[in-house]
Amino acid sequence: MKYALMFIREDEEGFLSRPDHGDVYQSINRFFMDLGSNGKIANPGAELQPMTTATTVRWAEGKPLVTDGPFMETKEGIGGFTIIEAEDLDEAIAIAQRWPAHDHAVEIRPIVEHGEMGM
Repeated sequence: MKYALMFIREDEEGFLSRPDHGDVYQSINRFFMDLGSNGKIANPGAELQPMTTATTVRWAEGKPLVTDGPFMETKEGIGGFTIIEAEDLDEAIAIAQRWPAHDHAVEIRPIVEHGEMGM
């Protein structure tokens, strides 16, 4: 089964300015290399630019409204994502628990496979 792992930065500015920022990135790279060598990466995903670069499209009265910034006011934001292949949720949780940046949360969500939900 495929699961999305979304890496949530709880303090984006604090993470980017940490003195050990480079060491954390090296640990993250090792995490992804290990998943890849074990056949657990279904889609490598991507790291995202800071939340301040976001643009949001909403609809108001049937018309699109484009605004700068993230969709909600918060210090937390998705810093990146990947799609993994896991036997079940327990394995996905075990993988997420190995995430090396402990000042990030990891949200795990099952991927809808084609054919589910009328797709």
